[in-house]
Amino acid sequence: MKTFLCIATFAAATLPLLMAEDLVVVVNKSNPVDNVTKAQLQKLLLGEQPSWTSGKKVSVVLRSPGQPERSGVLRSVLGMSEDDFNQHLLHANFSGDTGGAPKTLNSGVAIRQLVMSIPGAIGFLHQSDVNDTVKAITVDSVAAGQAGYKIKEGN
Repeated sequence: MKTFLCIATFAAATLPLLMAEDLVVVVNKSNPVDNVTKAQLQKLLLGEQPSWTSGKKVSVVLRSPGQPERSGVLRSVLGMSEDDFNQHLLHANFSGDTGGAPKTLNSGVAIRQLVMSIPGAIGFLHQSDVNDTVKAITVDSVAAGQAGYKIKEGN
């Protein structure tokens, strides 16, 4: 019985992580980028890379605080909680070391529309919110839905 309880507890704790949906990294269709590394994503999210290699200004678009998509991006890409990320942004703004905070929106559809309309935009969407108005890119040459893809929603 004790073994069963241990297995059940482990399954209850890990199942949400295993079931977490991949978040697709999307950019404006005019962006020539097809792949980014996790290290590049970190720089983009932290405002440490203000422009793409093409020279277009980077505009990061995230879901609003408290949303599982945002929490997943912060945790998967940066290894940060919302509080850690906010502390980083405050410090970076104070010291002038950042290109600014990401834009925040309340829905995947709104993120898709903004990425579609800003040439340097990058966002994170559920597969169901991706269409041909934006371009899905790979991370470390792995596409969302493939084995080893690491950007997932979560709290």
